[in-house]
Amino acid sequence: MNEIQANSLKVYEIHPLGSFIIDEERTYNSYFVKANKLNILVDIPPFQVFDQFISKSNSYSNISDMTHLVIQYVTVDNLTTLRKLVELGFKGIILTCKYYGKQLSTLNLDIQIEYIRDIKYKLVSENQIVFKFIPMVFLPDPEMFMTYMPSKQTLFSSTLYSSFRDMDEYPSLDNFKKAIFAFHKEMMPSSLYLQPPLKIISKLNIEVIYPVMGYFVSRQVFAAINEYVQRLDFYNNYQVYTYDDEGQKKVNYREIINHMINHLQKYFSKIEILNTFVGTPFALQAEPLALNKSALDDYRLWHGFFEHIYVEKGISWIAILEPVVNRYFDNYDLAKPNVYLSKFIEMTLKSDSLDQKTTELEDRIARLTAEIEETKDQFMRCSITHLYNQDFFKSLLTLELNEEVAEDHTKGFVLVNLDQLNDINRKFGNETGDESIRNMSYLLEQIKDPQSLLFKQDGPGVLIYLQDTDFKHIQKVALDARNEINESDLFIEKVSASVSTVDLSEINRELPVNEQVKEIFTLLEKRMLLAKNKGTSLIIDKEYKLPTASEGSILLVDEDETNLNMLNRIFQRNNFEVKIARGVEEAIEIIDKTPIDIIISEINLSKIDGFTLKKTLNESKDFQKIPFIMVSHNKTLENIKRGNSLSVNLILEKPIVPDELIGHVLRYKDWMRSL
Repeated sequence: MNEIQANSLKVYEIHPLGSFIIDEERTYNSYFVKANKLNILVDIPPFQVFDQFISKSNSYSNISDMTHLVIQYVTVDNLTTLRKLVELGFKGIILTCKYYGKQLSTLNLDIQIEYIRDIKYKLVSENQIVFKFIPMVFLPDPEMFMTYMPSKQTLFSSTLYSSFRDMDEYPSLDNFKKAIFAFHKEMMPSSLYLQPPLKIISKLNIEVIYPVMGYFVSRQVFAAINEYVQRLDFYNNYQVYTYDDEGQKKVNYREIINHMINHLQKYFSKIEILNTFVGTPFALQAEPLALNKSALDDYRLWHGFFEHIYVEKGISWIAILEPVVNRYFDNYDLAKPNVYLSKFIEMTLKSDSLDQKTTELEDRIARLTAEIEETKDQFMRCSITHLYNQDFFKSLLTLELNEEVAEDHTKGFVLVNLDQLNDINRKFGNETGDESIRNMSYLLEQIKDPQSLLFKQDGPGVLIYLQDTDFKHIQKVALDARNEINESDLFIEKVSASVSTVDLSEINRELPVNEQVKEIFTLLEKRMLLAKNKGTSLIIDKEYKLPTASEGSILLVDEDETNLNMLNRIFQRNNFEVKIARGVEEAIEIIDKTPIDIIISEINLSKIDGFTLKKTLNESKDFQKIPFIMVSHNKTLENIKRGNSLSVNLILEKPIVPDELIGHVLRYKDWMRSL
């Protein structure tokens, strides 16, 4: 039997087992999937409808014959259902995320659990992809995911597209939309979390959507429902306000501060956060980590909390909390803590007195807020990924490297670049290139551990900072990052990633801190250049020996940043030391101080042109011998004659062909060495 005949015998079936009515508002769904030799259950309902569920399930396959169970959403009720399934003979594999896997492991069941991340977000059978698993975190729990079946163009969407029950068996389109909105508003923290998975869904071919609760989304209504879900705009406020006995609304500062504490736990250990508040007016409890009580209240509590953080931890903790503070400011008009107004731009804010008029204060705050936002966007965050930028990362490291690192521990730095980014920019435009960088950032966010931080490199890459680690873990993170990108379907075409890493133990800790930071980034960039020069999809770390031989020193003289950056990358990849000048005076200063083997200069410079530079060099017996190449968009006969009169070695017309230029440079280098 040939391969085509074998594939034609594959059987793919999907059978909805519900809906199972739980109460007036909720219906649960579960699904049986037949994929050739695999018998798969997707989602299980609460135990109260177990008899109906098992009856339906047995009509397609006995529980003992089920090979897999995909668990996309966990509640206390369906944990009981799982225990009962195991008692009835289920011995297949549970596929879920690590967050839910930890909850399932508390049942102490003799059952195999596989994490979707460990199987590269795919279920494969007989060389065919049965399921693709799509991350959709915090809808409403961490690490949540959907399941896509390419062969049937079917999406098992978990809580996304789920809805509350309408009295009708299948509601009108308007009522369906209302039921979806009511569910998402109650279950999910914010409509902002819907956007990343919706972007992925927009690239899929979909015939039907099967959610975990509520009504199926058929092809006939998919376009209308999908457009509606994309436009949903909500942010839950149940923790923001409280009401006293007289019904007066008050800001619930304590719960908002607990939101801040919870956000800090993504970046710092529980013990570090607890120690930060020991002996202060803020009494934190350990389990769960939260503000238990405080001698302060209302505004004093709100402002005092952030003031203490700034004094104890400095700008890094304040900056990490800034996005959450902004969300409360934008959505609820909650005044920002004073630290965000005074510490960032304290030189520009001078309050006249505590008795100043309210209108003057509001006007000042409005101006300061605009200034802070402008400063943040320009100096702290990348506009493409919204990650903190490299300059902010360097500032953070300057603080962190002042602290001792425990024995047998280190800090790790991982730089990830897309190998095909320039090709994507050229073929599809810069917007698609920016989208590719966003997708890379999103994928790295999914695979990083909670103690790691992401930052945007000044170049095209993303940096991963491992705060407390060892070399083996750095290697694992680099490998996971590369493989996650190489195997992803998020990009417009197939891509690969190159990765460079640095281990803090490689850096001389006796150097001043700013020199240590500089050395880390220099080493990361050198290793990335080597990876790019060697091919694609490479990982270069301290076990890979960097080449030390230099091909020579080149001086580039140009005002065109694009041309400078291109030539700089090309020659560095070919092991040249590159010096850059943006004018003739700067070029002469460099030549006076540094041995230069070859000069490449633009003719048309704004103050003094390239010919004047060559004429000046000809006045020195040593400098007149340096090979001199001129480049210009205007390679005219007049320019050629003038170049010949000054003994210019070569004039090339822009745009430059890199291979041609490198060939000329290598020949001039060999010629000079032969003299």
